[in-house]
Amino acid sequence: MLGEILIAAFAGIILGLIAALMPGIHSNTISAMMLAVSPFLLIYFSPLAIAAIIISMGVCQSFLECIPSIFLGAPEADTALSVLPGHKLLLEGKGNEAVMLSAAGCFFALILSIAFALPTIWLFTIVYPLIQNYVGWIILAAVIYLLAKERKLWALIIFLASGILGYFTLGMHALKEPLLPLLSGLFGVSTLLISMETSTKVPKQLPPKLDLDKSSIPATFLSAITGWLCAFLPGLGPSQGAMLTTQFSEKSGKSFLYVMGGISSANFVVSLITLYAIGKARNGAVVAMSKIMEAITANELILLLGVCLFVGGISVMLAGKISAVFSLIVPKVNYKWLCLSVIGIMLIVTFALSGSLGLLVLFASTSMGIMANYAGIRKSNMMGCLLVPVMLYFLL
Repeated sequence: MLGEILIAAFAGIILGLIAALMPGIHSNTISAMMLAVSPFLLIYFSPLAIAAIIISMGVCQSFLECIPSIFLGAPEADTALSVLPGHKLLLEGKGNEAVMLSAAGCFFALILSIAFALPTIWLFTIVYPLIQNYVGWIILAAVIYLLAKERKLWALIIFLASGILGYFTLGMHALKEPLLPLLSGLFGVSTLLISMETSTKVPKQLPPKLDLDKSSIPATFLSAITGWLCAFLPGLGPSQGAMLTTQFSEKSGKSFLYVMGGISSANFVVSLITLYAIGKARNGAVVAMSKIMEAITANELILLLGVCLFVGGISVMLAGKISAVFSLIVPKVNYKWLCLSVIGIMLIVTFALSGSLGLLVLFASTSMGIMANYAGIRKSNMMGCLLVPVMLYFLL
């Protein structure tokens, strides 16, 4: 039994590496593929072992998905907001530090989320039924507060425009993988095109360094709380949750990367706990797992949380090693050619997965991302592309 789970954990780590480092590939996609072939897999593996593979893959991806975001500017849904501060540190020769900050945030938030599993179960079984009918209004109030703090008309325009784009994009039933062109344009391609306008050169990267101070303690709690909030309010992902809650943290890029990393892993762990507590999953990979294991017992939950901790420890070490490899390669490449190559990969992947309609969305979202930059508006306001559809879903 234990041997099978260990094999499953390592298999999940390998799949997590693929999901994290390959643009356009996500653990949700691989989980859906595993679900499709689950009758075949169940011949050789127990349902619990398949669940362990999916959980390991999701945890590993949450630790490593920051690497292509920081070094290549290729965002996933969970890392969209980390592109800009990560890119800034990369150009200062601190790309390795950016990766380690994100990985450290992942690990400590993972531990905290597991430690508070029992209170989380209580909150979801007692408190959630009382507010589930008011989720849309809660999100709307938070968005109004954030936009009021901006005190800029352009912030409202960008938020609403990205929201309209997101609403129509997510509503296109003929468009497969709609988040890929939407987020790649808003946060990835637009950032790379703007960077190409300057004579930017990626400097030699400093060795991996992790310098945590006392501010990391509240940052860990903030990321864990945000991960919990994302699971508590259906429809919110890590990036949307970060937009709502990082207003209460330090505004430095380093602190933001630490918090963003923590949100990603905390959200995954809490989603697993919600499946046990109320029978509802808040993460695509966990949803796929729930189709294979219709219900999980307390003992199975404890075992899977142990798998999360085991995989998290290995993923921290992998983050440092893989980051070191990237940091050796990226400075040796002509920066403009690197940007063009990444944009080319995004175009190819978008066309392969989302077709010509996806390319149209990519061009539209890229234009909006560039416009936000020239308007001097924080790119976090473009998370309206996901927040507006979520609000409309609950309010209409």
